[in-house]
Amino acid sequence: MKTAVVFIHGFTGGAATWRNATGTSFKEMLKADPQLNQEFDFFEYEYFTKITALQHSAAVQKLLALVSSIPGLPKMGGRIKRNQTIANLSQGFSTHLRFTLSEYSEVVVIAHSMGGLIAKDQILNYETGNGPKTIGFISMAVPHKGSLSALLLAPTSNINAKELAPLSEYSDELNNRWTQHKNQLPTTLYMIAQHDECVPKPSAIPFTVTAQQKAVVDHDHSSICKPPSREDLSYLAVNKFLKDIAYAQTMASTINTATTTATPDYNKEIFVLKMIVCDIGPKGVDDAKDCFFNAEIISKAANKNDAEEMRQLQQKVLSIYKQKYNEFFGTNSTPNHVFAQIHSEITAQDSLALKSSVASLNFLHKKGLLHQLANDMGETVIWSDDAEYFAKIKKAMA
Repeated sequence: MKTAVVFIHGFTGGAATWRNATGTSFKEMLKADPQLNQEFDFFEYEYFTKITALQHSAAVQKLLALVSSIPGLPKMGGRIKRNQTIANLSQGFSTHLRFTLSEYSEVVVIAHSMGGLIAKDQILNYETGNGPKTIGFISMAVPHKGSLSALLLAPTSNINAKELAPLSEYSDELNNRWTQHKNQLPTTLYMIAQHDECVPKPSAIPFTVTAQQKAVVDHDHSSICKPPSREDLSYLAVNKFLKDIAYAQTMASTINTATTTATPDYNKEIFVLKMIVCDIGPKGVDDAKDCFFNAEIISKAANKNDAEEMRQLQQKVLSIYKQKYNEFFGTNSTPNHVFAQIHSEITAQDSLALKSSVASLNFLHKKGLLHQLANDMGETVIWSDDAEYFAKIKKAMA
């Protein structure tokens, strides 16, 4: 199933927020990428936001309705609307996701300016089952610590201008909550416009972030949402973020598939014969098969960067094997004991020496990396010092 991507505009924005000079929207540009179009469905979310809502007030609408009742005059007036607090706008956004996008289980939110604060509030207040869960968030020129421009709107008494002002009670409280939950937040990219006249750079990020978590682009506050071409850095940053999300989902799906798929028997594979001929226990052999299968699955699904990290990880696993094997060299320890101790050490080092940034990689895969190395007639990984070891393996292969 595809993942939803929702664009949410900022203060006084709308559909035009995302359209460049040619009239092409950001979502149309992304949808034109075949890979993204296969993985995502794109939407825009709009809400009422004006500097002043006087013409939409109850008094004005009643007056327009009264004038419209005069014969011969055109019908005027409409629904009463007024600016809402960011917290209220967040509830409206949450309701939209819950009912309009109910068929989706996950969503990526791309938010500009105040839209980012609405999204943050929604993410922090999300309850499991209440619509799709936000798994990715792109913060585009969002005033996490307030906007100086909001001070200029103070005379209008606009409620959002007050909330957007630096050091406002709401802005400060929201950012504190966001910071406190930073380890539970969805994957996030903070985009900073170099020429932003509304949101200074220190405000465009909520706390200290890594280089991979931010992108500084040659845009102002408005143009960051309107890339003129697919070569523009703003577009490229969003494109890569979405593809990284899709890749992470593919890896997770691949691993889940492996756990629900029967492991091949592998009985004629060399790594299995190396265990059988020296009487490794049947449960150990079965575990090795499962680990090998998991490692094979994830190795084939890995992209170039993850494949290289897994190659380096495999060398670390091999080093652990060599150290532990050497520890028992020349002793009376059985191959089964040596086998068990080596695998216990790999498991113990899962989050230490063998810690990895490859998504969803765990100790099963790491043990499997060792058996991948064992799957040839070389002596890189063996389980016995018996002089007849390889002769027995060849006989078993016949």
